[in-house]
Order: sequence, then structure tokens, then C-alpha cells
Amino acid sequence: MFYLHGKALARIIIAFATVLVGMTLCGCHNAHGSLSAMPVFYTDDASVELISINKNKISIDAPQHIEGAYGEKTFSMDAWMRMNDSILNIVLFSGFGNTVAELKYTSDSLKFESTVMNAEKTKAEYIVADIQLCYFDMAVLKPHYEAQHFLLTEATNGNESIRTLAKDGKDILTITNNGSTIQLKNTLRNYSYTITTGSAQ
Repeated sequence: MFYLHGKALARIIIAFATVLVGMTLCGCHNAHGSLSAMPVFYTDDASVELISINKNKISIDAPQHIEGAYGEKTFSMDAWMRMNDSILNIVLFSGFGNTVAELKYTSDSLKFESTVMNAEKTKAEYIVADIQLCYFDMAVLKPHYEAQHFLLTEATNGNESIRTLAKDGKDILTITNNGSTIQLKNTLRNYSYTITTGSAQ
């Protein structure tokens, strides 16, 4: 991990909080209870529900480095992701290695907690939906999104894949994956982030 001090660390945490709240569209309670009651809106009037974690077909348990932007705000943060067919768990760390925030998604619950961010204003379901689009198998994603009249496509070029989510002929987001690095860019909501996965020690 990288190490920062004083004002530099504070600026990164504030920037991260701003980006996270912004990219998840703000203004929602911490996610608990019925998952079907938490639609994810990709446009102002088109949404999907989260896919059950038990449909996930890959296993990850590794450190990650995340760099992101929302408008002109940027952040850089270390994390640990654990994902399998029973849980998605993401822990975000400060430069000192302290836990800044944690997200847990299971088949019947979704929870986001933070010591520096207002969890009540963070729509954790939007984070989970982006992660699912990045990692879940297309055989699971495609029928789920197309049932709600979205178009989800994937093109491959060697070891690189590019996924595009669109609605009514307009691109919403693009995900580029080359194995160790995933870049998501949501042009409609004007946010992006890059996830670089390391090796577990």
C-alpha cells in the first residue's frame, strides 16, 4: 500500500467521498432489506434489479488499487475484494491501512458502512451493479439487462474485452478488461474508474 500524511490523506478521503456519492447519484438510505426494492437506474426512466450473487461464476480474493473520477473530482484508493457465489465483500483502506469503508452483498442483504463517508447518502446498489457488469459472465448479464430493454454487447481483441451497455441507441457505459486491469467509463453519468487487481500474499 501507499502511505500519505496529514492534509494529503484528508484531501484523498474527501475526494473519494465526493466521487463515490456523486457516481452513485446520492440521496438514498443505507441499503438493507428487500433487494428488489432497490432498482438501479442507468437512465432517468430505465432501471434493472441486482443479479443474485449466487449466479456469479468466478472467485476473487485479492488486493486492488482503484483510481476514479466524477467530473473534475478524482480519487485513488487501495481495496481488498472477495467475491464468490455467496458474497461480494469490498473493503476500502486509507493510506495508513485503516478501513475507510466496507460493502457486503449476499443473496439476501446489502450493507455499506463507512467511518468517513455518509453511508446514508450512498446508493450501495449502484456500486454492486457496476461490479457485476465488470465481472459477471455475459451469459448471466445479457438476458438480465435485455429483459429490461437494454443492449449489452461484448467484443474481444486478443486478451482484451470491451463491454458496452446501451439504451435506445445511446451508449451508457463502456468496460474495458485486459485481465489485470478493468476500466469502466459511464459517459451518461460522467464518472469513471480503473480497477487494478494484484496478487494475494
